[in-house]
Amino acid sequence: MKTVKLTLLLIVPFFLTAQEPIGDAKNSLQFLIGTEYRITPVYGSTIYHENANLTNIDKQNAGITLNLGLEYGITKNLAVGFLNSFRYDMVIAQRPESNNAINVGAIDYKLIVDYHLYFTYYFKAFSKGDIFVSAGVSLLNTNTDFSIKKVDEYGEGFYISDFSFFSNRISIGFQSSKSRVYLGMNLSRTTDYFEETTSFIIPHIGFSYSLASL
Repeated sequence: MKTVKLTLLLIVPFFLTAQEPIGDAKNSLQFLIGTEYRITPVYGSTIYHENANLTNIDKQNAGITLNLGLEYGITKNLAVGFLNSFRYDMVIAQRPESNNAINVGAIDYKLIVDYHLYFTYYFKAFSKGDIFVSAGVSLLNTNTDFSIKKVDEYGEGFYISDFSFFSNRISIGFQSSKSRVYLGMNLSRTTDYFEETTSFIIPHIGFSYSLASL
């Protein structure tokens, strides 16, 4: 039932706002707003880094985001875009005081910000819409820095780190006039969640709308 509600949330606005195609997007600048649902990440390792023990990996990387961005038409079919994603999500999970060597108090939430730079190519597939493919790079989980008290046999100190990482981002979708829906994923092998190099995949489904264009 949850999946059905999320699907309707994305599809209904698309059909409500669908109009005739706006035509040639060359040299135009679009202002985009949208939402994205990130599905529980997929990864192949269970050899966790110390940082991973301080949070919940699945909760930190899944959920709904608010997306704001710009997209510029380089040619009729090719565009370059920059997108910010915002979500209020978990940074540090709650752990009992004096749990092993690290003391963590209350659960910590912050406004997490992601940055995406991408290229999109549009294929004229239908009379009232286009198929598009997008690829780029992302910096995920910024503003997740934390400082915690660490106690070991050498004494007390503070451990400072964050959960940000770079990833590749790809998606495919359908656009009709100012509205678009898409499926995709972020793929990284550089997270600090694991002691070994392993793939970390965050699937997503999203909807966006062009607020204005210049």
